[in-house]
Amino acid sequence: MKGMKVLIRTVGGSGDINPFIALGMALHKRGHTVALLVNPYFEKQVREAGLDCVPLGDHFDLRRIEKIPDLMHPRKALQRTLDLLIVPQMAVTIDALESLIRELHPDVVVSHHTCPGTHWICERHGVPSASVVLAPILWPSLKDPSQFLSWEPEMPRGWYVRSRSRISRTLLRWIIDRRYNRVRRRYNFPRKKDQFFAEVLGGVVNLGLWSPHFRGPMPDDPPNGRICGFPWFDRHGEFEQPSVDVEEFLSDGEPPIVFTLGTSAVHMPGNFYGCAAEACRILGRRGILLTRYLDYAPTTLPPGVKAFSYIPFSTVLARASATVHHGGIGTTAHAMRAGRPTVIIPFAHDQFDNAARAKRLGVSVTLKRSRLTPYALADALHSIIDESAFSERAVQLGRQLSTEDGALVAATALEDAARGRG
Repeated sequence: MKGMKVLIRTVGGSGDINPFIALGMALHKRGHTVALLVNPYFEKQVREAGLDCVPLGDHFDLRRIEKIPDLMHPRKALQRTLDLLIVPQMAVTIDALESLIRELHPDVVVSHHTCPGTHWICERHGVPSASVVLAPILWPSLKDPSQFLSWEPEMPRGWYVRSRSRISRTLLRWIIDRRYNRVRRRYNFPRKKDQFFAEVLGGVVNLGLWSPHFRGPMPDDPPNGRICGFPWFDRHGEFEQPSVDVEEFLSDGEPPIVFTLGTSAVHMPGNFYGCAAEACRILGRRGILLTRYLDYAPTTLPPGVKAFSYIPFSTVLARASATVHHGGIGTTAHAMRAGRPTVIIPFAHDQFDNAARAKRLGVSVTLKRSRLTPYALADALHSIIDESAFSERAVQLGRQLSTEDGALVAATALEDAARGRG
């Protein structure tokens, strides 16, 4: 179709930015003009990907996350994220879009579900808007229930799911509606109810950027929803370890175990890296600690264990014997694509559900963070590395995911939606 002008708005850590860079690159390759509206922290990364960037807000170094209490707390994380990261960005988003829509006349505006206010402004100006959600937990289904909290059953019964659905809707109204309505009132929008669902499930099209092998379509999915597959992008030249150093380590012995906490949880690791190093010593195995900042790693490491600041998952995970991570959706996707078994230690947010789904696929085991010790981690790793069924299922799933291009599918879905709107 004729080239579109597309604005993409997203906030968060790299796990929330990289999928939209992948989407922007797919749109750009199809002849569309794309601009990402992101925090200045990501401007260099976006431009290195060949995309236009509109920096919004004050520069936010992700290392500041370590000073924000409870951002990865299993129960308090939602309210802390709302109050400290999402709600303060609403005015930034609204003010920028008011100006950019008048200036650029975009054909469609795409937004992450953590960018409330995008749909409001688009509706006011008559511009089509599309929603993108990155994890299945954001399409709550009675037919395929998610695990929201660490203590919930991984396969809850029907009565529990129905009761939880009613309670959750009431809680979300209390937690989210009053916060969002304060901002709506400031910008002369009327009060609105059930804004969580309006933001997450709204838009002319709602794109689920995960694989149908991870969570397939359900009859109670949003009618405008489309599951596209995982998008693949993990380059970050500013932080990447020199490839010669990585290759030298990988070639110097048996495949290592890779330990990573993504790009957000890594700033509040607790005892994760200490337990990781000690588990490698107990098992007599080599290990790679991906820490983003080397001072997050223990000062003394066993032989065969080394810390690296950042290595793209696409270059290292397939050469590992296993991966241990927190269950963020981006890390989970790359770990499954690598075709290696995993141990997932969920911290907060969608991570409990992602861990439960990977476990049901037979490619992972879950270890509760409260029970993380070197010996517990060593036992979990022993169970997945020495049990051939885990490796066989992981290889099969990895092959399936490697054939997907979720960013391309999402780009074509946006084209169809824009054409239908026109």
